[in-house]
This record gives sequence, structure tokens and C-alpha cells, in this order.
Amino acid sequence: MILESNDREDLEDAVDILENPGLAAQITNVFGKPIEYGVTMLPDGVSRRILEATSSALRSSLRVAVSTMNSERGTRSSNRMHKVLTTLSGAVGGAFGLPALALELPVSTTIMLRSIADIARGEGENIRDVETQLACIEVFALGSR
Repeated sequence: MILESNDREDLEDAVDILENPGLAAQITNVFGKPIEYGVTMLPDGVSRRILEATSSALRSSLRVAVSTMNSERGTRSSNRMHKVLTTLSGAVGGAFGLPALALELPVSTTIMLRSIADIARGEGENIRDVETQLACIEVFALGSR
């Protein structure tokens, strides 16, 4: 299979982003490791409820993210705006500490999913399509390597 030059450049950019995460992603990974380890130590029933709650929250975040967008394919994505909003959300959450986590985490997750969907739409995908939405969740999951 031969890739067009612009598709190859997009793929190289995506690999670079995944292999060289930004500072925020690195910090999140450092703090996330002990939490992930702690979850593995929980009884199966508790772990299952956490997984179900997480899945439900991700579906809700994606639904909100996509509902705030028009579905016009090929629209240029607003990468800078999403980065600013995610950074701002994280900063506000950080300023108020652990109590703000319950509010900040769903907000920043929704903004990140909206950014992913925005990029997909810019690449010509139909963001109302279930397969595209599932792909957005997959891309979101790739950021947690």
C-alpha cells in the first residue's frame, strides 16, 4: 500500500505526538500509575463498577462533545482553542486541588474528545457516525500509553 505524501506526513506527525507526549500528559502518567496499580488491587466487583462508571462517563463526554459541533465535514479543526481550553481546565482543577477533580476531569475529558472529533471532522469523517465516535474513543485511549 502506498500512502499519499500528505497522509504520510499526517501519520508521522501522529506517531511523533504519541511517542513524545507533552508535559501535561507526562505529569498525568506519573500520577496515574499509582492509581492504576491501586485499581488492580481492588476486588473484582469494585473494579467492574469502576469500569462501568468510566465507560458511562466517556460515552457521556463524547455525546456532549459531538453535540456541540456542526457535522460539516472537512471543516478545519480548532487545535489551538482546544489546547487552551484543556490547559485552562487543568489549571483551574489544579488550583482548587483534589475537591475540584470531580468537576475538572469530566470537563477536560470532554474538551479532549471534542478536539479529537474536531480533527476527525476536519479529515472528512462524519462525527455523527457511531464508528467515527468509537474511533475517537480509541484515539483518546492511545494518549494514555
